[in-house]
Amino acid sequence: MVVWLSFRNNHADRRFVMFKRFGFCVALSLVAVLSLSSAGFSESEITKQFLEAYDQKSAVKMAEVIKANKDKMPDEIKALVEEALAPGMTQEDRDGKFFVADMMARAYKDETGDVEVLKFVKRKEFDSKLGPPVRSTPQGGVHIVEFPRATPDVKNIFKPENIIIKAGDTVRWMNNDEQGHIFASMPLIGTGGIFTPRIEPGKSWEYKFEKPGEYFYICFIHHGMIGKVTVE
Repeated sequence: MVVWLSFRNNHADRRFVMFKRFGFCVALSLVAVLSLSSAGFSESEITKQFLEAYDQKSAVKMAEVIKANKDKMPDEIKALVEEALAPGMTQEDRDGKFFVADMMARAYKDETGDVEVLKFVKRKEFDSKLGPPVRSTPQGGVHIVEFPRATPDVKNIFKPENIIIKAGDTVRWMNNDEQGHIFASMPLIGTGGIFTPRIEPGKSWEYKFEKPGEYFYICFIHHGMIGKVTVE
């Protein structure tokens, strides 16, 4: 992962610009500009110490904060995630809290080797960008997920984007859009197995879900195009 950050040391206005790359064979870049205001971002003492070390661009001090509070870090990070998901949180502040939780979880992983806290953050962040899950009803023996034709207001989406099915069911993705899409599941945070060819307009691709789990997936061409299949 490559991260470039611009940070201004002011509790009323922290700005981040981040570039992330995910995946095995295909690199994915996400860009976000995050602003954390004092009104929307409450800091515990541990988080405050971590951000002060970050303000100083000191990886050593950031690691020292993690090491000194190692036993408390999982709860600290999970509390940040809970704050991010609280009702009434603006998208800007939600992104900011997830960003800090991600940084702390990565530092915790580096210190302890425990990747589960980072996976927890990533799963919750991914879920926060999806609509509520819906229990899908098969059509002609398969569940249908569409790439709808783009409109001036909506484009590059899966519809429905968050479905629940049974083990052994098949999902067919149908491209009713005017451009091709390629997507894959993300085994770093969920169950792997999906890796599509380029699905051209008018074409479809299907996958039989034999294994229960949560399949988080993302389009490699359109990085904000995400979906999830929960297999019971």
